[in-house]
Amino acid sequence: MREGGILFWAFPVARTLAGFLLATVLGIAGGWTVLIFNALIGYPWSSQLHLNLYYFGIGIGAGVGAYIGWANFAVRREYIAATLLLAIAGGVIGAYMGIAYGSQADPDFLGRGYTLEHSLHLGAPIGGIIVSTTIGLVNEIRTGGR
Repeated sequence: MREGGILFWAFPVARTLAGFLLATVLGIAGGWTVLIFNALIGYPWSSQLHLNLYYFGIGIGAGVGAYIGWANFAVRREYIAATLLLAIAGGVIGAYMGIAYGSQADPDFLGRGYTLEHSLHLGAPIGGIIVSTTIGLVNEIRTGGR
């Protein structure tokens, strides 16, 4: 890839957009997975714990999706695991920031009305993609695009 050409800028933008879209889809899937899990076990714990499980499910899904957009499998396994965990942490933190700074839904109900909380489902992919893009760009700069 020649430096200064259109592909020099197109690939990182495409990876960021693909990671964001995948993070959004996997974040929603993670939320649904936790809702189904909670329904299957019958909500035995406090509602606050089930609510936090829901946030973590969305954050984990969004973090994994954001990581896939910038995945680099040509490095050691420890580096892959560390960057995946950082992306997941970014997704979880983004989910909590999305719910803290976005519009609020009824926190006592984990049904259909709560699943449509847009700030939560957008905060998690944004947090994950910020971390993944930062790590990916640092890796691109460090290796010279190889």
